[in-house]
Amino acid sequence: MRCLGIDYGRRRIGLALSDPTLLIASPLVIIENRGLKKTTAQILEIMRQNNVEQIVLGLPLHANGDESEMSQEARNFGQALANMGFPVTLVDERYTSVTAENMIGDHPRRKELVDKVAASIILQMYLDERRKAVDESKNN
Repeated sequence: MRCLGIDYGRRRIGLALSDPTLLIASPLVIIENRGLKKTTAQILEIMRQNNVEQIVLGLPLHANGDESEMSQEARNFGQALANMGFPVTLVDERYTSVTAENMIGDHPRRKELVDKVAASIILQMYLDERRKAVDESKNN
């Protein structure tokens, strides 16, 4: 099983993929947001090609934790994927783009890389929390 991390955006959507052991997230690709139907179809094809069974979607929040219009768009996108039969977990994505930008630095393809690196950060946060929960349950 693998997980797909998604950094949702109105123009571009960054995708990241976990390894089969669910330990490491890696940037995968950036796709253009071409509307709900076309974009979800493209993501489902990527999921099929990579044996993905779980979606981890970044939830954009304001710095104070409040939701925004973009939060609702991401929730709607996640619900569309969930309606197609895939479990979707929402993860607070505050500061992931800033972290991605800092990691990338002055790379010539900076804009192209930020979204998929942010998706990998979102996915890695989920994988780390999941592993922590599994470890805690083993110790109890």
